[in-house]
Amino acid sequence: MPSKFFDSFLEELEARTAIEDCLMRFARAVDRQDWVLARTLYHDGAFDDHGFFKGDADALLAHVKKLHEHQDHSMHFNTNVMIEFSSKESAFVETYVLVLQRFRPGAPNVPAGSQGLRNFASARYLDRFEKRNGDWRVVHRTLVFGDIEAAPMTAPHKFPPGFVEQTHGMDDPLYKLPRK
Repeated sequence: MPSKFFDSFLEELEARTAIEDCLMRFARAVDRQDWVLARTLYHDGAFDDHGFFKGDADALLAHVKKLHEHQDHSMHFNTNVMIEFSSKESAFVETYVLVLQRFRPGAPNVPAGSQGLRNFASARYLDRFEKRNGDWRVVHRTLVFGDIEAAPMTAPHKFPPGFVEQTHGMDDPLYKLPRK
């Protein structure tokens, strides 16, 4: 049974899928440093409160881009996505997020003498999504932190020989492997 805002279950399912796809594209974009793709999460004029930054989407992404220049690894896991529609074109969305990041030695937040820093964080996105011109995107985001732990590394990160290693950039195997 569709919510009171949609004429059919399929129409509501399409809206839910578009919202979740948008959230997943954002995680991929940040983790691969694809800032053009990351911008597609937001409508023009959107506001983002990330705690360490409050402002419009373009300024946020410029700030986050600088932070990610010091990372070798970043993974955002979206879990529990709760979508509550307030109309056919608007929804409140709560998304649980787990974040794993690895910073290089010498980065501003890495303790001197360590081999890098691993950050582990849990948080939630509290988003207002709107559908404009056929696209569901964020108009307001608040990032709510649950926990964060920074662990200095005592040895350099290294995979065994033969492992395919992800990169924190557009040179990741994702963009090199054939799709067919």
